[in-house]
Amino acid sequence: MLTQLASFFSFSALDKTWGQALTSSALIGWLVNLFNAIRANFAKSIFSTAGTALQQLAFALSCLLFLVLALPQFANDKGALALLSTAAMVLWIGGRLAGGKEERQFSAVDAIVLAYLAANIIATFSSHYLVQSIKGLSKVAVYIINYFLLTSVLSTPKRLNKLILAAVLAGFVVSLYGLYQYKIGVAPLATWEDPTVESKGTRIYSTLGNPNLLAGYLIPLFPLALALTINCLNERLGWLKNTYIRLLAALFCLGMALTIALATVLTGSRGAFLALGAMAAVIVLALFFYVVAKHKKLIAPILLALLASAVAGALLVHFKFPAFESRLLSIFAGSEHSSNAYRIYVWRASAKMFMDNWWFGVGPGNSTFPLAYGLYMKSGFDALGTYCVPLEIGVECGLLGLISSFLLTVSLYARAHLTFWLNPNLRWMALGLTAALSGLIMQGLVDTVFYRPQVQFLFWLVVAGLTSLSLAPESLTPTHKTT
Repeated sequence: MLTQLASFFSFSALDKTWGQALTSSALIGWLVNLFNAIRANFAKSIFSTAGTALQQLAFALSCLLFLVLALPQFANDKGALALLSTAAMVLWIGGRLAGGKEERQFSAVDAIVLAYLAANIIATFSSHYLVQSIKGLSKVAVYIINYFLLTSVLSTPKRLNKLILAAVLAGFVVSLYGLYQYKIGVAPLATWEDPTVESKGTRIYSTLGNPNLLAGYLIPLFPLALALTINCLNERLGWLKNTYIRLLAALFCLGMALTIALATVLTGSRGAFLALGAMAAVIVLALFFYVVAKHKKLIAPILLALLASAVAGALLVHFKFPAFESRLLSIFAGSEHSSNAYRIYVWRASAKMFMDNWWFGVGPGNSTFPLAYGLYMKSGFDALGTYCVPLEIGVECGLLGLISSFLLTVSLYARAHLTFWLNPNLRWMALGLTAALSGLIMQGLVDTVFYRPQVQFLFWLVVAGLTSLSLAPESLTPTHKTT
């Protein structure tokens, strides 16, 4: 029953229909036909080899993007990242046109992503702040181009592994620098704690200059590193044929995962604490149902073990890490904590903004928001965003943006469910991507760093990864499952 529901809400039955409708539409069908005609001529010539090389170069640039994503020079120079991503997309399209062998599969997720882009376009040209909204729309366009790039270059699950490995390696290096900052007790760049509610502590920010941003960057990398660990243990091809090399690779990936998790905790980001809890819950629940499906007699022992682990963890934190406990409990301090009070005021003002602009929104972008927010803000509570991603989408794009983003989330979780249960080869990567998505969503409910490039590019990697896994040739859906 659950699998059938997941199949319906994944919209996977519409994947082929969407592709056929797009290629035969009067709007762009002629362009697709022209593209295919030109490509057919090149495919028969010597240019086809060059076309494939261009597509491979596009994949290499995609890996480079995630390797350099957290470099300090890109914390402010966001245009360079956009240029790198767009250049890779141009190379892939050029390679395809020149007869390259790599082919992109259409999916219903494409339609939802385009609907989200359409909501942003409508919000832009109905906004009172047209110039600022166009600037915001250009950023949205860059990220959506990145989604189409990633779903194009991720033609096989092995490529997804390589791309994620590049991202995790970069995150590992960034985490090591953050741990060094903790060791030397780096001074804060701003006041990030409320001393009346919690004790002061060192909060690392590594190369990104902001602990909350560093947390947002590291959150999805932790479960992805765990997925790579399991993949190393299960892989039996290439250099991983050797058992000892396979174990060393798995241990290295596990070490990266633990380092990234530790660095995430040391950011002191309370949104990151919630995200780590959400990711842990997703992983534990998935493993619980996976084990119980095979061994039903283990339900009681597993539940008791989980309860004992939770109690032991709580006692350990209470007696050994009081500063961490103080920071964690401040989440529930309500308006007594200045940061909480600030967010609550911003949420209330932003909710009023949405109610007054619920249809089309005020326009996308962090340049547009402050202009509209000034009409609703309480003195002393200025803000560049709503500190809540669903509320931000509603304020910027209105109801159309909210509906499309909701459908995207539902489809991704449904596709992840199908991949986890019906495709053993891709199960653990699907779980890692699902946990990463859950962590990003959880932090996004209480913070505003989701719209920074270092987080956005990783978000669209997760979206593209789950989409590509659901389209992998090995994948089975309920309608294709063999007996």
